[in-house]
Amino acid sequence: MASWSELLIALQADAQNDPNWLEKKLQAHLIAISTHRKNATVIFYASGFLQKAADNVLINREDINGFMNALYKAGKSKKLTLILHTPGGDPNAVESIVEYLHSKFDYIEVIVPYLAMSGGAMISLASDLLILGRQSQLGPIDPQLVTGNKTHSARAIQEGFSKAKEDIESDTRLAHLWAPILQNMGPSLVLEANKALSYSKELVVNWLNKRMLQDIGDEKKRKEKADTIAAYFNAEYTSGHDQIHVHGQRIGATKLKELGIKLKLLEDDQSLQNDVLTAYHLMTLIFEMTPSLKFIASDAGKRWIKQEQQVLIPAALPAPQPPFNNP
Repeated sequence: MASWSELLIALQADAQNDPNWLEKKLQAHLIAISTHRKNATVIFYASGFLQKAADNVLINREDINGFMNALYKAGKSKKLTLILHTPGGDPNAVESIVEYLHSKFDYIEVIVPYLAMSGGAMISLASDLLILGRQSQLGPIDPQLVTGNKTHSARAIQEGFSKAKEDIESDTRLAHLWAPILQNMGPSLVLEANKALSYSKELVVNWLNKRMLQDIGDEKKRKEKADTIAAYFNAEYTSGHDQIHVHGQRIGATKLKELGIKLKLLEDDQSLQNDVLTAYHLMTLIFEMTPSLKFIASDAGKRWIKQEQQVLIPAALPAPQPPFNNP
């Protein structure tokens, strides 16, 4: 496996002679991953959220265009290997992407080289199999609501309201302390938080039933298992040991196995690990060396790239000249 620094040295040595060196190297490793996974269709969805601060690094409704482009005239394989690196994003966009991929493929496995947080975790849980390394992690799926210029966890809003209610019912003298907080919170925000939490959980429960847990023959047990997994990811229990406490909390392979997620370790297949992590390092170089914010690439050579918007400042106009007068 080529390390990040080794790839950077190779890039610096070869890029002048071949400006497409990064793209070609990435393509070669995506083809190799397809071979490892028995000629599955391979899509690499990645955003540069670790390298750049921009709203366009999040999963959004536009991304479906990238997936459609990646699968345009794709092969007849009904198996998809999706390599995922994302901080998450809009649950509505996540639902559209998952339902589209489910309509195209009978079997979907998700490989997470490092991070698949929030909406990325939802996509991961909609698969038939997860493949993670020791460094890989998913994150909680409790939605984040934007109020004013701040982002708040829907779970924190819900628990904050419940805490206020509990305190005031036990001692009405505390009402004046909670009044300014509850005024800012407002009943509509609490209702929106409740609905958002129910929505994210419902999606994951349905996908787990449909895909990852389909081998559990007893329908009641399957639904109970799906509900337990979704409840954990949705941060329903925040006070106990080994529960979700913050939205960015790490959920690694050990916890996923404990929950009953179908999982393979990347380290168990050294050849696959080599190609996946090399592709991951190439991805980081693409985001560091180019204006790209997000890309969706396939083993068939399809590319969909979102770039930083550059603000063009017009050049200064020349100073006005005095009118020309004939002597």
